[in-house]
Amino acid sequence: MRKFIVMLMSVIMMMSLSACTPTQPKMETTAPIPQAEASTGGASDKVPDPNVEPMEIISVYSKNSDGTGLNQAMDAVDKLTAEALVDKLIEYGVLEEGTTVVKYESKDGKGTLDLSKMPAKGGNDLVTLTAVGNTFIENFSLDKLKVLVNGKNYSGEKVKQGDNDLLEYVKDYKQIG
Repeated sequence: MRKFIVMLMSVIMMMSLSACTPTQPKMETTAPIPQAEASTGGASDKVPDPNVEPMEIISVYSKNSDGTGLNQAMDAVDKLTAEALVDKLIEYGVLEEGTTVVKYESKDGKGTLDLSKMPAKGGNDLVTLTAVGNTFIENFSLDKLKVLVNGKNYSGEKVKQGDNDLLEYVKDYKQIG
């Protein structure tokens, strides 16, 4: 019986030693998520792409739904130029498709904008002119703006702009008339 107890104790001791040895960790069998698809939702997702050129934020004024005033919208352009602003005014329906900048210059807070055409008469010319004026005055930080069409002073149906008249920023642009 003594031999039996010694054998039993030996077997128990071997089992207890084998249970205490470290085991190998299991290997992951699923494929990792590609980095481009991984999203943490944190600050690292909001880092701008360093390869993209920065855009300039602009303010664009456009006619409201009933054509009696203006709405202001924020937009962006690659580079702030008169041509870029005219393109945005076309996009927002203020100017007609095909309108181009003949010439734009500014000096000492006064600007002169010469356009190839203005919308056909019959609408509210004052609203159109105010939308163009506010857009250019605000974005180019002007005090006053003179609008020409093919080198001649612009005068619409409800707009009388003489040789010395310059547009100023209209603060109450939501209702014009």
